[in-house]
Amino acid sequence: MATKVGRQVAGCNYVANDEIWKSHVHMEWSASKKWPQNWGFMTQTYKELASDVMPAKPKEKKEVQLPEQLRLPPITPIEKYIKVGNSPPYPKTTTGLVGWRSTKSDCRLEIYGAYAKGKGGLVKQLKWPQEGII
Repeated sequence: MATKVGRQVAGCNYVANDEIWKSHVHMEWSASKKWPQNWGFMTQTYKELASDVMPAKPKEKKEVQLPEQLRLPPITPIEKYIKVGNSPPYPKTTTGLVGWRSTKSDCRLEIYGAYAKGKGGLVKQLKWPQEGII
């Protein structure tokens, strides 16, 4: 337990604490003097900042005439190139809902065939016992 000697507490240095306080006050004062030149731009509004960089009215641009060889031909509608026919009739039963178009060759779900199916895991191919697998 700290013993009191007069009005002092053991381990407390009032002069050092006062010097630390003066140093903090001086640092805050010098930082407040430097703040406008370092960070004063943050107090400006966007319009004030933009007026320094950009002129008030943008200049009107003249439309550039391209040479004939760089001009694009007029756009043709997509219907000229792609023909979409009617869909086949919708099945009347609920069992026909799944895969009713998969019977057609262009709508098949398995486009790679049976050869692309997996052959099982490595453990099964090497015929390892299940007890040896962790």
